Amino acid sequence: MRKSLAIAAAFVMLLSACTDDDVSSTTIGTGTGGTGISAIAASFDPDSIQFVASLQRFDACADVLAYFQTEAMARVGPYGLSGGGGFFPTPFFEDEVFAVAEDSAAVGGAPVPSVSGAAREGVDFSGSNVQVVGVDEPDIIKTDGGRILAFVNQTLSYVEVSNGTGRLLGTLFLPGWDHRFFLSGNTAIVFARGDGFAIPLLAESETDSIGPYGGPKTLVFEVDLSDPEDLTVVRTMHIDGNYLSARSIDGTARIVVSAYPSNLPFVYPSTQAAEQIALETNQQVIANSTIDTWLPNYTLVAGTDGEVISQGLLVDCGQVHRPAEFAGFDTLAVLTVDMSDGLRAPDGTAVIAQGETVYASTESLYVSTNVWVPSEVWGTDVVRRIEEEYSTAIHKFDISGGSTEYRASGTVRGHLLNQFAMDEFEGNLRVATTEGPPWGFDDTSESFVTVLQERNGELEQIGRVGEMGRGERIFSVRFIGDAAYVVTFRQVDPFYVVDLSDPEAPKVAGELKIAGYSGYLHPIGPDRILGIGQDATDDGFTTGAKATMFDVSDPTNPRALGSWTMEGGYSDVEWDHLAFLYWSPESVAVLPVQSWQENFFGAVVLKTDDGVREFGRITHSLNAGAVASDCRQLTVDELRALGAEFEFGGGIIVQVCSEDQRGGAGILECESLPYDEVVALAAEDGVDLTSIMDEGDRLEVCFPQFDSQDPAITRSLVIGDQIWTLSWRSLQSNSIDDLAVGQLIPLG
Repeated sequence: MRKSLAIAAAFVMLLSACTDDDVSSTTIGTGTGGTGISAIAASFDPDSIQFVASLQRFDACADVLAYFQTEAMARVGPYGLSGGGGFFPTPFFEDEVFAVAEDSAAVGGAPVPSVSGAAREGVDFSGSNVQVVGVDEPDIIKTDGGRILAFVNQTLSYVEVSNGTGRLLGTLFLPGWDHRFFLSGNTAIVFARGDGFAIPLLAESETDSIGPYGGPKTLVFEVDLSDPEDLTVVRTMHIDGNYLSARSIDGTARIVVSAYPSNLPFVYPSTQAAEQIALETNQQVIANSTIDTWLPNYTLVAGTDGEVISQGLLVDCGQVHRPAEFAGFDTLAVLTVDMSDGLRAPDGTAVIAQGETVYASTESLYVSTNVWVPSEVWGTDVVRRIEEEYSTAIHKFDISGGSTEYRASGTVRGHLLNQFAMDEFEGNLRVATTEGPPWGFDDTSESFVTVLQERNGELEQIGRVGEMGRGERIFSVRFIGDAAYVVTFRQVDPFYVVDLSDPEAPKVAGELKIAGYSGYLHPIGPDRILGIGQDATDDGFTTGAKATMFDVSDPTNPRALGSWTMEGGYSDVEWDHLAFLYWSPESVAVLPVQSWQENFFGAVVLKTDDGVREFGRITHSLNAGAVASDCRQLTVDELRALGAEFEFGGGIIVQVCSEDQRGGAGILECESLPYDEVVALAAEDGVDLTSIMDEGDRLEVCFPQFDSQDPAITRSLVIGDQIWTLSWRSLQSNSIDDLAVGQLIPLG
C-alpha cells in the first residue's frame, strides 16, 4: 500500500516540476572596429529616423537578394549580424486582448457551419468572442451546436453533444504548442508554434530535400473530422518563422507569420585579435548567401510525417515589398488559404519588416510594425529623443477577394496597445495610441485617436483628437459605430467617450473617473458597456478583479451603474478577449477568475439584467469526477480496520475494481495494481486484502495532479440550456438556470 502511494506522490512531484518555466536570454555581441554595425551606431543620427511607412515592390528574386546582401553587408560585424527587426522590445500584451462589434446584440463571432444545418449561432449556441462580426479568429475551442472540439495538452478532442449530454468520441495528438484552430464543416485548420524539435522526422528519402532552419516554426495542420473516432491529419505545412495571428472570412483564412533569417553560418572570434578575420569571414557568408537564406520557406507534407507534396519560398519574390527606410531583416508574410480546398502551396504577400499587431475587418487586414534602429544606441542619450518621436507604421492589405494584395501604408504617433486599438469604419481606419514607447509611464504622455484614410497608396491622417489620460497609458479600447470608448490608467480610471461622427474633427465628448481600470470593454445592449479589469485604491494600487456597468446613453455624461469585485482576484479576460462569454438571451456574462486570496480557481457568472451582480460560480472540482467511477471506493476506516497505517487526503481515493469494471475516477489520475501484486505488497506490511478483494480484482489509487488547487477555467460557451466550460484537463456542463453540474468529461 505504501509503495503504491509513493509511486503516486512521485508522479505528482514530477508533474509539478514540469510546470516550471525555463526562461533564458540571448545577447548578440558586436565588434569594436570601425566597420559593420558598430560604425553605424557610432555615427547614428536620431534626426535621420523617418517613421513614414512607404512600401516598394520588388520585381524579381535577384532584386530581393541584392537588397538583403547590401543592407547586411553594411551591418555585419565580427560577431554576426544585428538588425533583427524593431529596435524597441515587444510589450507583454497578447495581440488578442479585447473585442469589438458593430452590433452589440450580434456579438459572438463568425458563423461556424453546422453539421446538421439546424443550430443557429447566437440563438442555439454561442460562438467565439471575436473582434469583428463576420471575421472568425482561431481559438482552443469551437462548437457548431452539435459538437465541441477543444485543445488540451496538445490534444484535439471531439465531443458530440446531444440533448445537453456530451460524449467524447475521439482524440488526436498534434506536435507543437499553443494550438489554435478554425472549424469549417468537417475540416479543422490548426495552427501551432514549434521549432526543429516539434517537427516529426519526414520520410527518410525526403529529409535531404528540406533545407535547415534554426529558428522558430509555424505548423499548420489540415485535420479531417468526418470520422470522429479516427481524426486524421490530411496535410501539414511547416513554415519558417513565428505564427502571429490568423483570420477567416467565409471559409478563406489569412495566416500572418514573421520570420528572421537564422541559417547564416556566421563565425565568432575567440579573442579580440581575431575579430578582423571573423569580420571578413562573415562578410563572405553574406556574399555567398542565396535567396533561400533570407526569405522564409515552407514544406507541405502528407499527414504529419509523410512524403513531401511541395516546398519552396513561402512568398513569390514578385509579392515582396520593402519599406523606404530599413526596417530589419524580418519577413512579414500574409498567406491565403481556402479551407474548403485544404492546404495547398501558399499564396500570399510579404513585407520586409517585423510584424507585431494584426487587425482585420471584413474587407481589409492591417499589420503594424516598428522602425528599425541600431541596438547599440540602447542606453545612450539618443534613446530619449527616439522615445519622444516614437511612431508606429501600419500596412494595409486588401482581403476582399480570394487573394491578398498590399494597398497602402501610414504612420500614427505613439504605440498601439493591441489589435483592438485599430478599427475600420466606413472606409477609414481609426487608431488609438499612447504617446511614446510601449513601456513605463511618462508624466507628459497623452493618448490619441487618429483617423486615417487611404489615398494614392498612403494612409493619410484626416483627423485626430488627444488630451486623454495625461501621464497615463491606454488599458482598453472599444470602437462601436461612430464612437470610441477609451480607458487610461495610472491611479484612477478615466473612461472617455470619443465622438467620431465627423472623422475629420473627432472630439472627446465625455469622461468618467472611477477607482481601478477596465482592461476589457464589452457592449451588452443599447447604451450599456461592461468593463472587466481591476479595482484599485486611490493611490492606484490594484486590489482585485472588478466588473463595472457603464451607461453611455448620454455621451457627455457617462455613468457607472454598479460593479462586482473579488478581493485578490484577476481574470484572463483582461488580456485574452476569447476567454470572455456574453450570452445575451439570458443577460449572462461568464469570465474565468483566479484568486489565491479566496482559493478560487474557476469561472464567475454575472447577471446584467439589472446592473451587474454575481449569479454563481463554476469550478472543475478535484473530486467532481469521482462519482463517475464504477468501482467500490474504500474508506479510511476500512483500510485502518485491515491494519493499514495510512493517512491520505487532498482528494486521493483508493478503490477496488473487478475485471469487468472500467475504473478511473473522472479527472483524477489513477494507478492500477493487479490482485497478486497488491496482495503480496500489503502482506509485507501485515495488511490482509483478501477479505475485500477477489482473485482477478485490481486496486486503484487515484489522486489529483495538484494537491489542493482546482484547474483554472480558460473558456466557456453555451449550447441550449447548458454552459460548457473548459479547463486544462476537463470539459464540464452546468445548467444555465441554476448552475447545477451536469457532466464532467476528462480531456487531454
